[in-house]
Amino acid sequence: MHEATDFSASADSPPRTELEPFSAVLCGDGRRRCPWAVANPGVLTDHDTAWACPPGDADGYFAALSLELLDSGLARWSQCGRHPSWYLHMRGLSPEHVARLDEDDVEDLLLNPDLIRNRAKIEAVIHNARICRDWRLTDWRELLREAEIPPVGPAPYSSLELMEDTAPARRLARLLREHGVRLVGPVSAHRWLQRTAHAAAHVQGCYRLG
Repeated sequence: MHEATDFSASADSPPRTELEPFSAVLCGDGRRRCPWAVANPGVLTDHDTAWACPPGDADGYFAALSLELLDSGLARWSQCGRHPSWYLHMRGLSPEHVARLDEDDVEDLLLNPDLIRNRAKIEAVIHNARICRDWRLTDWRELLREAEIPPVGPAPYSSLELMEDTAPARRLARLLREHGVRLVGPVSAHRWLQRTAHAAAHVQGCYRLG
């Protein structure tokens, strides 16, 4: 994992003062974190425990993809506090178990105030679970290889430099659609890569870089 502590601006970079609000911030516990991490307790928990963590199994890849699908189209980071509720009410986001949800379950989820009550998204997660329930870790890794996902590059100095749409993410989104996966576009595909530690996801100085 890349680690960098040289915060000096290059000749073609904006002055440090302009990037300061978007760089790593020193928190009360003595750790430096990405600037968005301190937005609210839900974001802080996600940043410290889940964001840019490589999944250890196939279920972890599916869960990360589902969360980015559910959060897509909404203000960035605004929904992190709901992630535990998705795990709780959608059977741990395990594709084997989510695939068994039926129309009655969907109606119950749409009444749950702890969730994003969006029928299209909930039904897409269930559909995707039925597509992915037999995938193994090797299948997810093969998908990444086929999409030609490059090695993770250096961490940027500021959050403004974190990409949101890349050519590899567009290839990945296309491949997922070819497999039958729904509602995953280039932006959510790239954020999935960030969430699973396959793309730069933290800024320089953040303690999560190791």
